[in-house]
Amino acid sequence: MSNWDSCLYSSDDALDARGQLIAEITLPVEPEMFAACVGLLTLLDPGADQLDAIATHAVLPTLPQGLREAAAFAAQVDASGPRLSYSAPAREVLGIDASYGRLVDPLLELRETIMIARAIREHCVRAIDEGFAYGETALGGPLGLLLELRELGVATNPDLVDQWVTGFDELCADISDEPGEYLRAWTRSFRSALQLLATEPDRKLLGSDPTMARRNRPAR
Repeated sequence: MSNWDSCLYSSDDALDARGQLIAEITLPVEPEMFAACVGLLTLLDPGADQLDAIATHAVLPTLPQGLREAAAFAAQVDASGPRLSYSAPAREVLGIDASYGRLVDPLLELRETIMIARAIREHCVRAIDEGFAYGETALGGPLGLLLELRELGVATNPDLVDQWVTGFDELCADISDEPGEYLRAWTRSFRSALQLLATEPDRKLLGSDPTMARRNRPAR
C-alpha cells in the first residue's frame, strides 16, 4: 500500500476501494434510470468500465433524443466538460478539489439520479459497517464516496454516523502502541470526515430535492 498524505483519498487502498464500489454499479434497463446512472458514473468516475458499453447498449436508442445525445457524449472518456467543485471542508478531508469526472446536466437533472445515488450510498454504508465489524479502520474509500454524494445533496443518516464515530473511538482506544505523526494526522482527517458527513448538505444538485433526515429517522 502506498500513502502520500493523511487525507481520505491519499492511499492506494482507499482509491481501490472507491473504484470497487463504483464498479459494482449495474446499468439499469429502465431508460430514465439508465440515463441517470450514466450521469452519475460520468461525474464520479469517467473511466468506469460501465461507460465502455454505453454506445452499443440496447437501452440507448430508446432514450429521448436529448438524453440519448447526452448519454452518448458522457460515455466519451476524452470529452471535455466542467467538473463539480467541492466545498472547502470536503476538499480538506478528501484531498481533491473537485469531482474526478464531468457534469452532464441533462442527465443529473433527472429525478432518477436520486435513486441511483441512494443505492450507491447504501453500498458505502454496508462497506463501512462491515469494516468496523471486523476491526478495520482503512475505510477512506467508502467514507470519501459518501462525502462526494453529500456534495451532491445526498445525506447520510446522522445517527448512523454517530455510531461510526463511537466505533472508531473504540478501535483507536484498543491500539496499544503510541501512534506516529502520520497516524495522528490521518485519525484527525477521518474524524473530520465523519463530523462533516453528519451535517446537512450545503446544496442539492440532483434531480429531486433530498432533505436531511431528522435524527432517529433513516436518511431518504
